[in-house]
Amino acid sequence: MENNPLTQLIENIESLFPLNDSEILLLKDNLNIFNTDRESSIISPLSVADKLFFLQKGVVRSFYQKDYKEINTEFFFENEFFTAFTSFLTQEKTNLYFQCIEQCDLISIPKALMDKLLREDTKWNILLNNILAKEYIKKCRRESSFLLMDANERYHYFLKQFPDADTRIPLFHIASYLGISPETLSRIRSKKINQIDLSQVNNI
Repeated sequence: MENNPLTQLIENIESLFPLNDSEILLLKDNLNIFNTDRESSIISPLSVADKLFFLQKGVVRSFYQKDYKEINTEFFFENEFFTAFTSFLTQEKTNLYFQCIEQCDLISIPKALMDKLLREDTKWNILLNNILAKEYIKKCRRESSFLLMDANERYHYFLKQFPDADTRIPLFHIASYLGISPETLSRIRSKKINQIDLSQVNNI
């Protein structure tokens, strides 16, 4: 699969189950490979999520907007799948925005193709279940961090999850994700880092 722009995606899928030649050809014929500029919008509110995205390169954020304020809910990095999952599964309109923080290389997978693959071979449930399980765990751990940790602990837990995030994501976006002001985050970052026990969040 040299010089195949789908290599990264195919390797990701084949870490879960093997693909035959006809399935690889089906993917090649139906997927959209594209790149976007920084701050490009991928999904907008009041739209129905009819695509699953695979992020080959870059960082994407999801957020809500309320009273002209953006509230970040999640960040996605290389080799992750993302979409507005509730909308994707229910085919109802989403209230979320998805935006590229960096220049991104992406692959979009139409929902119609996913539905076809799921109908034809149950092994594709492994992929979908894997994606949804990772998403569920991320959301549970974020929720528990708000319940069990103070702002300082949440920030260092965030860095443990995403080690290079503070060099790739603007600090005001990180502050929004952590539920604190940019000024509070600056104070936290200026302090000497103490050893913090994060096991209570990982063990939920």
